[in-house]
Amino acid sequence: MGTDTARERPAPNRDTAVPDSYAIHVDDRGVDVWQYRVDLEEPSGAWQFVETHDAKDDLRVSLELAVLTPPSECGYWVYSRTYDCETDCK
Repeated sequence: MGTDTARERPAPNRDTAVPDSYAIHVDDRGVDVWQYRVDLEEPSGAWQFVETHDAKDDLRVSLELAVLTPPSECGYWVYSRTYDCETDCK
């Protein structure tokens, strides 16, 4: 997992989502992962930051029912029902 904790992270641009689903933002700096959680603090649900991976990480992800957004100059989003990752896979 990356160590760049000071960089700005764009938040997912979806107001509603399936509980426990994921939003993965990919750009030239790396990958930021968010999860849509419903809990006592946010009973209607909210995106919560999970983790970040630097671009240099050898990242492998597994997704189900993923939807890719069109790329922009700021990167792109992948919305997925599930998320699992491994780093340094060879």
